[in-house]
Amino acid sequence: MSYRVRVRPSGHEFDAGPRETLLDAGLQAGLALSFHCSSGTCGECRARVIEGEVKPHGHQDFAFSETERAANWVLMCRNRAASDLLIEAEEAGSAKDIPLQELDVKVAKLERLHDDMIVAHLRTPRSQTLRFLAGQYVTMELRDLPPRDKSIASCPCNGLMIQVHFRQRDDDPFPEYVFAHLKNGEKLKLTGPFGDFTLDEVSPLRKVFIAFETGFASTKSLIEHLIALDMEVPVDLHWIVLEEGRHYLDNQCRAWEGSLDDFRYQPLILSTMEPTLDEALTDRIRTMLAGYESLNEIDLYLSVPADTGTALRKILCEQGMPQERIHMELLEKY
Repeated sequence: MSYRVRVRPSGHEFDAGPRETLLDAGLQAGLALSFHCSSGTCGECRARVIEGEVKPHGHQDFAFSETERAANWVLMCRNRAASDLLIEAEEAGSAKDIPLQELDVKVAKLERLHDDMIVAHLRTPRSQTLRFLAGQYVTMELRDLPPRDKSIASCPCNGLMIQVHFRQRDDDPFPEYVFAHLKNGEKLKLTGPFGDFTLDEVSPLRKVFIAFETGFASTKSLIEHLIALDMEVPVDLHWIVLEEGRHYLDNQCRAWEGSLDDFRYQPLILSTMEPTLDEALTDRIRTMLAGYESLNEIDLYLSVPADTGTALRKILCEQGMPQERIHMELLEKY
């Protein structure tokens, strides 16, 4: 049995089981609830119970004042629903509402999908999970290597486990170390999140995602967040790579297509890089978008090289596509 939880002032709703905390249930449902430690210490996940009953779930160090207790303030990480609820809780409305965080993480798992592709699963401390929005990135520091910005490939619904994707590059010391030396249990430092390549949760328009190579990482995070929100909008995913076999999570994409209503997946290979990669990629994407009846009826999410993105934005604006419908992550390395 689960209970229905309504949140003010956002109007969002989610289901909470009798054995899960309000915070876990809300995050799993895709809500950007305020939190930090998830262990009853910091008080960031406070909520006021307006209607309904809750049950305590474990010890908490954070202490409310007598006035706050009388007003039914509780910690969402330390309380479960005991009935249908109406609560007042803080949610992030945009990237600017997410605080900058620094935390040490450990490598939990290194998943080598191909000789040149590793998916790294990084575990945060239980006392300091990472709060972020789907589509954002972090700065990673490892030993004495130059810091590296990496898109988060996982859903914000689980801030304890952060996923990042590494393509082997001979000219980049960071992935060189990852492929040759990184081991389970090794520590890294994360700073972030950064970026505003985030999902428009209000728009009812078709979502069109176009990702180039490892630009799929942030796209994956956005799609998983869209699924967690149970958004009933059509979704098209176009994943462009340079060579056959580089769609490293092709099975995941096909699983989405098979299980979700109105989800279309199109894996593509860029057959030519003439006269340049950016020009060839720009032409390919422009041709793809020409297949849509109206650019005014889609929300476009592009994760592409910087020069390609700049050229496409100019082209799309000249064609009359509203700026607010164009969301871009500009890749420096892919």
